[in-house]
Amino acid sequence: MTATQVSPNPPLQVPASIRLIIQDACDRGATAAYLQAGRPPFYRMAGKLLPQEHFAALSVEAFRHYLQEVLSPQQLQHYQTHHKLDADVRIHGFMKARINCGPTSQGTEAMSLNGIVLDGPSEEMQRRGSVFGMVEDAFKQSASDIHLQVGDPPRFRIQGRMVTQPSYGKITAAQFDDFLQEVLTPSQQVQFREQQELDTAVLYEGLVRCRVNCAQSIMGGAMVLRLISLEVPTLEKLALPAALGYLAEERQGLVIITGAVNSGKSTSLAAMLRHVNESFARKVVTIEDPIEYVHTSQESLFTQREVGLHTQEFKDALRAALRQDPDIILIGELRDRETVDTAIRASLTGHLVLGTLHTKGAVNAFKRLLNFYMPEEQETVRFQIVDALKAVIFQSLVPTLQGGRTAALEIMMNTETIRDYLLKGCYDEIYQLLEEGVDNSQTMNQCLFDLHESGLISTTDALAASLMPEDLGYMLKNYTRRSSRSGLMTSDYTNRPPS
Repeated sequence: MTATQVSPNPPLQVPASIRLIIQDACDRGATAAYLQAGRPPFYRMAGKLLPQEHFAALSVEAFRHYLQEVLSPQQLQHYQTHHKLDADVRIHGFMKARINCGPTSQGTEAMSLNGIVLDGPSEEMQRRGSVFGMVEDAFKQSASDIHLQVGDPPRFRIQGRMVTQPSYGKITAAQFDDFLQEVLTPSQQVQFREQQELDTAVLYEGLVRCRVNCAQSIMGGAMVLRLISLEVPTLEKLALPAALGYLAEERQGLVIITGAVNSGKSTSLAAMLRHVNESFARKVVTIEDPIEYVHTSQESLFTQREVGLHTQEFKDALRAALRQDPDIILIGELRDRETVDTAIRASLTGHLVLGTLHTKGAVNAFKRLLNFYMPEEQETVRFQIVDALKAVIFQSLVPTLQGGRTAALEIMMNTETIRDYLLKGCYDEIYQLLEEGVDNSQTMNQCLFDLHESGLISTTDALAASLMPEDLGYMLKNYTRRSSRSGLMTSDYTNRPPS
């Protein structure tokens, strides 16, 4: 007879924050909570003090952390001096209660929280506190993002800077649950509770479209909404180089826009696709997570698919796209080897593939593609990538003197010489080739130099955005679009007097 193997129950956890215990107590209808080092929490329910054995026994360290969370600095100092305290306490934006803490007769630290009342929303939040109300407010302030987190007031990112919105008050756990119900579908709410994170998008007709990320944190729920204009911007409005329009007109090849998170990559790609949509009869398939800009078919026919909504995996949607007779395929992110494999194959078989990466510098994007493969595969794959590659654009957003932000671009066109250097792995020499400006190539420093010389950005912001600030400092000091490493002093690049 074979014994049946029974998997052990998962170990009990000590809550990382006292907020989790307080919220659990209120959810269970408790009127008080009793915490003591060495024992699990106790709740007073229906007049009885009952152990909550779904939590582990509290360690001394956890108990003292809870004290620091719930007591003010003055109250904590009083407790540490006198070893007892009886006072009103409040975690702003979360709860208020009466605390009594001190050692038991056995000398173990303990506290009781009585009359627990979870904070309600502020009057301002009651008046304007729906997510939609905050989106309207953020839109009027020209904000790019809204940050909502339990225990903190909302914050808007305006021109790259986080700006607190104190008039709303601090967000409570109950409010955050209301936000989830407002923004997410019932199935998405279940998914969020199970996975504790979720990406989606929501459309506010006539206002904006929002990309939404929901997550759980030690303080409670957190939500970030990225505001996306319903109008797809033009290349001209974004002041992007005409080269991006020429690249969008190509019939095949791989075009990558790379840069840090929130550097405007998706917006630049949307502008490139609008350029195509207004002038060329093409079939465009986009695969995004989630969809940001929504394109209305004009000269071109658009099919837009969102991961998690219209397909389960990037790689599956990309394989399917090849059977949908596309001219252009936009991939929201080149995130794994299989996606890169399929993107390369598509660009070598008569499709224009547009995608994004998260790297600093155009050459580093090429290296990142190689790094999706094992070392012994890289020499073979190198030839395929070089054959497929049309251009790499590295983008950054730089604050302007007028209070906005502007895009700075490094452009590496895959010319015959660049191709040769990529195959040989001569990456340092590529920087000098970009400075020559062949086929609209340029370095990031040259773009920053031009923006500075036009009076659009400050010296400080230009240097902060540069990957090679010493080179840019040389260029600004000597009024030249060439770095000292170029070694060229022709009439085109000699120093000129200050303008």
